[in-house]
Order: sequence, then structure tokens, then C-alpha cells
Amino acid sequence: MLKLLTYDSLLAEASEYILSLPETKQKELKENLSHGKALLKSKDQMKAYLHHYGQMHREKLLRAYKHIPSDFLKSSFSVIDWGCGQGLASMVLSEYVPNEDIVTDFILIEPSVLCLSQANANLTWSNPKSMVDVLRKREEEVEATDICVQERKVLHLLSNVVDMPEFSGNGIRRFVFANINLNHLIIGVSPFYPEEGRGKRMDEFAESLNGFKKVYSFQKHIDDWDKNYSCQIRVLSNRLTPKGEVFENRQYVHIV
Repeated sequence: MLKLLTYDSLLAEASEYILSLPETKQKELKENLSHGKALLKSKDQMKAYLHHYGQMHREKLLRAYKHIPSDFLKSSFSVIDWGCGQGLASMVLSEYVPNEDIVTDFILIEPSVLCLSQANANLTWSNPKSMVDVLRKREEEVEATDICVQERKVLHLLSNVVDMPEFSGNGIRRFVFANINLNHLIIGVSPFYPEEGRGKRMDEFAESLNGFKKVYSFQKHIDDWDKNYSCQIRVLSNRLTPKGEVFENRQYVHIV
């Protein structure tokens, strides 16, 4: 089947559109993004986000994806994109994996009708060989029975989600602990805001996942390196240690 969309073409189309607007409108749209933290409520805002932050978003995600254990990428897996927005994390992942057949299905979870519709289109056009399912709910509303994955390996994407005040982690915990026999790999990528107290949320979430281990941990404040953005990453697995060793006969305990 023909692949109709790439991440590069998505960025190029968005930039072409934004740069065609009057400068006053461009400035207004950028200011309304609140440095990339605003909830996107219009197609113009979505295109403005891609124009101003799309490449930065991809760089952060690729830094995380490079630490997916190699064994995980050797066979098919399902993807759950929590708070998926426009589906950018899933798109970048699909272009990173070794072949286009390896992701059997994408499950896109997002409360915004506008963003969920765009994410569905983006993944359908960019991954014609994969199933795409959508769930319009906030993360904390998701029940384990809402999600049906096709594979026994599941990669969870939480891109610009964990640092948000409204993120509870309850939805993902319900699914993970109801399906603890699956091989779960969780990738959290967010800005790093230690001065606002939001920098602690990533580790608080990781610590709430009993039985999971950190495969990779990274964080840089904007003042700590030569990038013009901050970055916080956690890669967590219920099957692998950081050295890639498989856990055997491990008991998992979850306290509700």
C-alpha cells in the first residue's frame, strides 16, 4: 500500500501554511502556543505547533527511541499513544523502527475531537499497513477493557503528557496491571520544569509502576546544555533490566 505522508512532509506543509499568513497572525498563533504548552484548539494552532516545535519534538523522541531494547524491535508489537495530540510521537516511532510491518496496530487516546481526528488521519496516511484505533477519553478515564491490543508486546507512548497537571497515571496503570503478563515498554518524554515542581512528576509516575525498571533515564534543563529546549525522558520495562536481562518468575504487586 502507498505511504501518503511522512513527518518531513507534515512539517513542510505546516510551515508553508504558517509562513503564508500575515505576520500579525503568525505572531498571534505563536504567542497562543504558550511555548508549546497550550492545549491545541484549532487547525491553525496545530500547524503553528508543527512549524515552531515539530523538529524539536522529533529530536526529543528520537533520543528516547534510541534506547528501546534491541530485542523489542525484532518482532511485531502494538503501540498505545496516551494523550496522542496529533499523533506525532507515533509518526516519529513508525519512521524509526526497522521496517513498516513491525507495528501491527496503533491505539490513539486523546480527549480532543479535533486532535484525535488529525492523529487518526496522520497515522492512517503514514502507516497504511497498520491498524489504527481511536479512543476519545482523558487518560484517567480509560478502563483496561477499553483497549484491545493485537500483540503481546506493547509500547506505550507518553509524549508531553506526564508533566501535565491533569495527568494522573490511573488509566495506564489500570491497563498495565490488568495485563501484567504482556511485555510492556513505557516511554515518557516531556519538557523538564524543575522550577515549577513538574520535574518530579516523571519519577513519581515511574515509582508508581511496581515491578517496572528504568531502561533509560535522561533530563536536561534548558540551562544545562546547548539545546534551546529542556528534555526529560524515562524508558521503563516490566521485562528487562537496564542491561537487557529478562526477569524470570517475578511477582508483581499493585496496591489500589
